[in-house]
Amino acid sequence: MEKLNKSVIILLIVMLILSLTNFLYIKVNGEVLKLAGISVIVGIIAYFTTRKTNEVITSGLDIKKCWSSFKDVKVILLSITPALLQIVCVMVAKIFLPEYIEHLSNRTNFINSSEIIKTILILAVAALGEEIAWRAFFQKQTTKIIKFIPSLVITSVLFSLGHFNFNNPLIVIYDLIFVFIDSIFYGLVFKKTDNAWCSWISHFVANIIAVIVI
Repeated sequence: MEKLNKSVIILLIVMLILSLTNFLYIKVNGEVLKLAGISVIVGIIAYFTTRKTNEVITSGLDIKKCWSSFKDVKVILLSITPALLQIVCVMVAKIFLPEYIEHLSNRTNFINSSEIIKTILILAVAALGEEIAWRAFFQKQTTKIIKFIPSLVITSVLFSLGHFNFNNPLIVIYDLIFVFIDSIFYGLVFKKTDNAWCSWISHFVANIIAVIVI
């Protein structure tokens, strides 16, 4: 723990707590209160305010090195896997669990097929925010105090919980399993490249593919 300063530890704990708040069924004006999304905002602020704790100021978010990272075949394979998983997830659900599609639509109610450009921009910004928060900050900082695999799993569990939405338990579990697996691959891409821009490309493409398939 001595490898991290107190502010980093506090911010990590805040993100953890906010992710768990998705289990609180609190209604405000008929709508379930969602606080987990604030963890992304906290993570973004945390990354930019604690960059000095990294070896290099651009560590974790270096756009100049992004494209060169994709010269590695392993990075490409890791990056495209979440997109392929989205196809499998949606197609299997359409056959065996059609209620999942409605659940996913409710969880991503900002998607509007009549406003394609707006939807793409929202997906791009949301994915980038999540990658900065959960990979460039949370995963990177926790790997300084625990081994990579536990850090990857913890990050992915909390990332998944941030996508939790009340519904039939079977549908919720099905949804979170795929979110968790996707997060594992985003984390592996980040580990391989130390660049949230790379994991963002993987994340963004997977989201776009999911929207198209749905």
